[in-house]
Amino acid sequence: RKVHAAIKKDAMARGLLCYPMGGTVDGRVGDHVLLAPPFIATRDELQRIASLLADSVDAVTRAAMR
Repeated sequence: RKVHAAIKKDAMARGLLCYPMGGTVDGRVGDHVLLAPPFIATRDELQRIASLLADSVDAVTRAAMR
């Protein structure tokens, strides 16, 4: 299962764009998402980004546990 793709889909539904990638560990397994906020982002905006990503990770994790 490609967790990174599921996180991207959920995050996008929440209005957060991220760049998903797999193969983090050895070129085949492992997942990560890249965030690239602007350098001028405010503290509140960065907290919102982190919150949206956390919500997406939680949702994907809960769905995987079912």
